[in-house]
Amino acid sequence: MTHALRFHETGGPDVFRWEEVAVPAPGDGEVRIRHAALGFNSLDADQRAGRMAPSSFPCITGIEGAGTVEAVGSGVDGWHEGDRVAYPLSFGAYAETRLVKAAALVALPDDITETQAAAVLTKGLTVYQLFVRMSRLARGDTILFHAAAGGVGLLACRWAAQIGVRLIGTVGSDDKAAIIKTNGAAEAIVYTREDTAARVREITGGAGVAAVFDSVGKDTIDSSIAALGTYGTLVRFGDTSGEVVTSSKSLPVSTFFAKASVMTLMRHPDDYRAALDAVWSMTRDGTLRADEAATFTLQDAGAAHTLFETRRNIGPIVFTV
Repeated sequence: MTHALRFHETGGPDVFRWEEVAVPAPGDGEVRIRHAALGFNSLDADQRAGRMAPSSFPCITGIEGAGTVEAVGSGVDGWHEGDRVAYPLSFGAYAETRLVKAAALVALPDDITETQAAAVLTKGLTVYQLFVRMSRLARGDTILFHAAAGGVGLLACRWAAQIGVRLIGTVGSDDKAAIIKTNGAAEAIVYTREDTAARVREITGGAGVAAVFDSVGKDTIDSSIAALGTYGTLVRFGDTSGEVVTSSKSLPVSTFFAKASVMTLMRHPDDYRAALDAVWSMTRDGTLRADEAATFTLQDAGAAHTLFETRRNIGPIVFTV
């Protein structure tokens, strides 16, 4: 037996229940993991709220964790009891102990802690996909990044500064504007009082940006399109404000439209290894940092969801188990 944070119906953060559940022995191709830390992602809130329909009830949400292998099922090669591991993008993480497909696991380097992995793994892989595979940024480029003070956004600010890219970030307050600028952003736009596209044109001398990275969706799509420069790329990787449907007719002439997913990296072993190497390297050198993550116990995950949905979080959110 173990404990898990489950919900029996979709709704607000108060639907979570801390309950005792059974975890069977691992089956073919599975391992059982004892979690030490979990990472929060917007998909967690989407599933809990019903924006992404759960496959069944009661539901255990959460997509990433880090911990220790407790048991190994048949047909599993390369993993052993006691191995330190992490995984991105495998629903069912909000539990002390869980079963997970062995193929989803990555080994934790000796110098990377479980808390660091929970804070940066999925988000770091996301930034790698955005900056390296989806847009191929060059030193000196100027980009626009929405929700720049969030879990992915703050890592993107630091990553952009490290590779010599000028990042303009949108945020909801002056406090967040100051924070992203101390974390590598070249400029901050407070979208609650400023016209994002107009400010981008002002900052870039009318040229627009080489790329826009938009995880917000419905509320930001118009400003994203208007901020693009000639041959610019709009990369969408989420819809936290609601889904949008964009036709080529709405895009300026000579621009590109792209949609990113970390799942694509995971299906291509060479790309995935390169992305993992980059994430661990940037964690070691301090580009990607876990020390500023907002930390909650898993039992108090509802408070973390409230922090996220009221747009008060800065940087990653981590759960201790």
